Amino acid sequence: MSEPHRLGTKRLELRPSDWDDLDALHRLWTDPDVRRWLWDDAAIPRERAAQVIEESLGSFDAHGFGVWTLRERAAGARGLAGFVGLRFVEGSDEIELLYGLAPGVWGRGYASEASRAVLDHAFGELGVERVAGRVDTPNADSVRVLERLGMEPEGERPVDGRPTLHFAISRGRWSGA
Repeated sequence: MSEPHRLGTKRLELRPSDWDDLDALHRLWTDPDVRRWLWDDAAIPRERAAQVIEESLGSFDAHGFGVWTLRERAAGARGLAGFVGLRFVEGSDEIELLYGLAPGVWGRGYASEASRAVLDHAFGELGVERVAGRVDTPNADSVRVLERLGMEPEGERPVDGRPTLHFAISRGRWSGA
């Protein structure tokens, strides 16, 4: 019997985040190269990382999605490679794709690979109609990930005062890009 909400790809294991992941996620989210795009360059306290895990656990129970941790399947691979997730955009019923990788695994295509698995889950098993993606305008690498996923640009609008590019894809357009 498979564990609920576990996903996988050829190279990655995706497991819903839980309390055992708190320290590793906090380290990832406070890494200067990672946090500049995820937390507007703020070094979040451990309590904020705990809040994200708590919200994710509740979201998995209620909606079948949240934040997954990524680990490489390769023999000898250790530690957290990153995360991918879906969440409701604050104050709306729009679902947003999130992802971030440890700098040591950048450039391997893991963000696209993990995001495809999550979008397959969202559009297939969960029957979600639309998923959005938002990225800080200067983050060209994340823009390329969203484009590779087949997301279409919907313009630039500020989020928390920062220029942000908005993308989205519908279930009808999704083909696993």
